Amino acid sequence: MIAKRPGMGAALGLAVGVGLGAWLAGGAPRPMHAGGGDRSGESILATGPVAVRYDEGTKVQIPEEALYYLDYKAGRLRATIPSFRATAAGSTRHLDAFCERDLVADFQLDVDNGPKPRFLMTTGQLGTMGTGWAPLFVIETMSGKAAVYRVQQVFGVRNQIRLDLLQVRSVEPDEPTTTAASGLPGLPATR
Repeated sequence: MIAKRPGMGAALGLAVGVGLGAWLAGGAPRPMHAGGGDRSGESILATGPVAVRYDEGTKVQIPEEALYYLDYKAGRLRATIPSFRATAAGSTRHLDAFCERDLVADFQLDVDNGPKPRFLMTTGQLGTMGTGWAPLFVIETMSGKAAVYRVQQVFGVRNQIRLDLLQVRSVEPDEPTTTAASGLPGLPATR
């Protein structure tokens, strides 16, 4: 007499399904990336990594993010690097002062005689070349120019946040590029 084991087919089906699922997923778990961004009227908000620091106490790498605010009615790009700090009064502080860029000057826009500027903004990834930071890309759609920015914290007597313009170029393929570091067409930025 042959006895049937209930569930043997289900167990085999489960094993095949798990194996197939792992194969389709690439076998290795993928890291999650969270990016924040929002738009309201003529304002854009975005976040992006600026550095990775090592916490000696917890022995863990901690990514630091920047908060970017673009107000294109005023033609201003502002940025800060949020951090957690306890104050002497016993409360906490998360935001420091914002640094600022004048987008009209950066993009060389003629707002008196030209069309009203329209901006798009997002952060990008440089992979292993980024060493923990991500560029901020801003595109002005009326002039067809794109700019790359980098925010960084400058440590000293008084810690400050700086927002540097790295490059501005036309999105048209035949237009020459200019860089903030050299100011000359076609030369790469030296950083």
